[in-house]
Amino acid sequence: MVGKLFGTTGIRGTANDFLTPEFCSNIAYVFGNYVREKFNAKNVLVGMDPRTSSDMIKHAVISGLLSAGCDVYDSGITPVPSIQYAVKEKIYKFDVGIMITGSHIPIDRNGLKFFMPNGNEVYGKIEEEIEELYFSGKFKRVLWNEIGKIYTADAGKIYKEMLLKEGVKVDKENGLKIVVDTGHGAQSKIMPFVLRELGHKVITLNAQMDGFFPGRPSEPDKKNLENLIKVVNALNADLGMAFDGDGDRSIFVDDKGEYIMGDMIGATIADHLMKEGDFVVTGISTSAIIDYVAEKHKGKVIRTKVGAADVVGAIMENNAIFGFEENGGSIFPKINLGREGGLTAVKILKILHDKKKKLSEIIAEYPKFYQIKEKIQCRDELKNKLTLAIKEKIKESKESKYKNTKIDETDGIKILFSDGWILFRPSWTEPIYRIFAEGKSESRTAELIEFGRKIANEALKGLIC
Repeated sequence: MVGKLFGTTGIRGTANDFLTPEFCSNIAYVFGNYVREKFNAKNVLVGMDPRTSSDMIKHAVISGLLSAGCDVYDSGITPVPSIQYAVKEKIYKFDVGIMITGSHIPIDRNGLKFFMPNGNEVYGKIEEEIEELYFSGKFKRVLWNEIGKIYTADAGKIYKEMLLKEGVKVDKENGLKIVVDTGHGAQSKIMPFVLRELGHKVITLNAQMDGFFPGRPSEPDKKNLENLIKVVNALNADLGMAFDGDGDRSIFVDDKGEYIMGDMIGATIADHLMKEGDFVVTGISTSAIIDYVAEKHKGKVIRTKVGAADVVGAIMENNAIFGFEENGGSIFPKINLGREGGLTAVKILKILHDKKKKLSEIIAEYPKFYQIKEKIQCRDELKNKLTLAIKEKIKESKESKYKNTKIDETDGIKILFSDGWILFRPSWTEPIYRIFAEGKSESRTAELIEFGRKIANEALKGLIC
């Protein structure tokens, strides 16, 4: 049986433990060999986030690519979407790309993302083919006179030009006061400058790139953005925005200092883009707010497994106008085939400009849903067993209100009620199991998460006892 390397998004693991120089060199060689044979692709654009291990991994990746006969274009620290966009647009004839990034995961871990000639992240069958080639152990290197060469590139510059083109430039007197928390990540060298050039007054937080993430963890969730919320309130700012470590996701704080769910931002953009009959794609964990928006436009929502690659795959299959994930990753397929933290920010500013409203006023126009997200520690080898055990626990539940409900097994187990849902889903990037709940009231959501927590903990206890 072929082993498994790819998770929800790329390959991830502990730096210098699983992600050793040897492994990173070999998997890069396999990728280089694969794309040369499959697509006649030779020019590989490589970027990285600021994590302390990214330099080591990048140099190992470059060595592996060179040994496969690929030419490498090293873009240094740059956001993920800059690599995808440059590859998709074939700027400087980049054929494919690799990004070294751990995104939001703990600082001792890191990862690799691989991008095809259309800019899309590898997924599905291509992942399996790369894994099969890797585990075959047949690493045939090119001859000494066929070894590739290294060049420098600046994907960030290309990306910045695109963002400015897609944005709306305003006179400085009409610009917004925006607090930008780049989380010590790759957007630190892009977004503050883009926003200023668009005419806005920018106050930065955590804008010094640092792989130890001293100001806040890389994940831009509500708990980690308390300081951003405080600064937005203290400065009476018009908007706050925060990015994850590799810059493909953005989260917003409105003019009242309220944290806005990523689902809500995705639904707002979808509402702006959709016309009658349009398709929108999102993951199974996304709020029901998108169903409200789609119904408004007589359109359709397609739900996939969690992960940008699956969302993009469904976008392409259904010619969807837009896609997004509940964690703040929006996908604009006509421009870029991946999650777009920077472009999301630019598009939100355009919506504010076109509607001539504050973000809080726009959000207030939609029905309100309440969410609670929790997680429990769970080893990888127990996750599939836990999913099955949870399913059995749900069947055994004696509480009548949890009987005769709809079950969706697209990714994990989702219990659907008339006034909310619970999702049990394993994470394939960390040793955790997620429990999400959503309801139309805070009390109902609390009730749902309590039930979910109880079921998951009882099921896990049964496995480890």
